[in-house]
Amino acid sequence: MIRALFLLSLAAASAQAGQSGPEYFGNAVFTTQDGKDVRFYDDVLANKNVVVNLIYTRCTASCPLETAKLAQVQRLLGDRVGKDIFFYSISIDPKHDTPDALKAYAAKFHAGKGWTFLHGSMDDVKLVSKKLGLSSLTDASTRDGHQPSLMIGNDARGEWMRNSAVDNPRFLALTILHFFDGYGPAKPVSYTLAKPIQAGRGEVLFKARCAACHTVGAGDAVGPDLSGIAARRDHGWLLRYVAEPDVLLAQGDATARALFARYKSVRMPNLELSAGEAEEVLGYVEGVSR
Repeated sequence: MIRALFLLSLAAASAQAGQSGPEYFGNAVFTTQDGKDVRFYDDVLANKNVVVNLIYTRCTASCPLETAKLAQVQRLLGDRVGKDIFFYSISIDPKHDTPDALKAYAAKFHAGKGWTFLHGSMDDVKLVSKKLGLSSLTDASTRDGHQPSLMIGNDARGEWMRNSAVDNPRFLALTILHFFDGYGPAKPVSYTLAKPIQAGRGEVLFKARCAACHTVGAGDAVGPDLSGIAARRDHGWLLRYVAEPDVLLAQGDATARALFARYKSVRMPNLELSAGEAEEVLGYVEGVSR
């Protein structure tokens, strides 16, 4: 009921303020990863259910993680993506992220049909980011400071919702479906009935931060299968790599560079884990490996 009232009030406010249509969002021309020119309102937003985020291909912070998680969300949504739900990732580094660069980036993360990566002028990117509510105060100081957020919306209804782009993929998929489809005749189960999570801190950290790109025993994904990693790598090196992968790569560490080359130049993000958290993640991986 609260959600319905919120969405209705948002739609009414948007209509009254004229915050919809090409007059509000603009209709600038962007180019897709396939080299096709599209108009931002007419071709991207109009009469569509959309999920939009900001990325750039050289990001060493949240972009690889949110792109990997969105790839999982896309798989969970199945053929809905490209049919009646459309994903858009807008580059905030248009000077470097040409359509070809975006196409290569999309391939690294196995982005499927219905997920479009957009290149535009910096002025147009800033404008649509602001209009969508995706810009943040930290953008001015560094690209890596941009917030890993999603805007989920339907412009025709004037309904929009912001969500974290690095949430659990199953939660994100359900959130997206509930936003577009509603809950149906069945009422959602109350959170008060949820059972306590039986998991150690290492497992929670791994599933929240690492599982989008890695498995333990199920084969390579975006990054390597971590089963038995403790036997293959020095423990001290592992701790540092988990905590500061970008630093090791920048310093020219031979192993970090080899992994970067082997896994299609996908940058492992700096997840800002403490030494203790890195130790717990590795302990969980080693336990599962055994």
